[in-house]
Amino acid sequence: MLRDFLLLLIPVIVVVLGSWLVMRYYVKSEKDKLVVKIGLKNKTLITPVRLQAYERIVLLLERMEPTQIIIRNITLGQTASQLHQSLVGNIREEFDHNLSQQLYISSQAWNMIKHARETTIAAINDTASKVSPDAPASDLAQLLFEDEIQTEISGLNQALEFVKDEARLLF
Repeated sequence: MLRDFLLLLIPVIVVVLGSWLVMRYYVKSEKDKLVVKIGLKNKTLITPVRLQAYERIVLLLERMEPTQIIIRNITLGQTASQLHQSLVGNIREEFDHNLSQQLYISSQAWNMIKHARETTIAAINDTASKVSPDAPASDLAQLLFEDEIQTEISGLNQALEFVKDEARLLF
């Protein structure tokens, strides 16, 4: 009787175990498919947002270039001190306006952008200290243009190239 019971029990155990293994494999493969599907959907949603963030960061870096910022901020009758304050204030505003973009780029890229901002402000401050505060704004602008020409690779250019290289990895 025990022998008959075991003869019946063994096939049942084999069938149950086989069914369990098949179901386990099926559930795992369906889960993997779902993960891939969700990942693809996330990429199609996130990639355009990330690309837009890189575009905004490139624009930020271009707008922080001393030549660009001088052209946007210099006015007739302005003193060197007024231009200096306007330049530094504009760089800070541009940066603050784009703070949220750090969510979509690497920490290394964001640190390079912060460093570029700091070195640009420091260069403007240094150049402004060479000019009398009451001097015409054109004197400060001329010195800044000359400094930019003499600087072969600035922090802004390095950050810009890094960001462009990083953005190219999206494709």
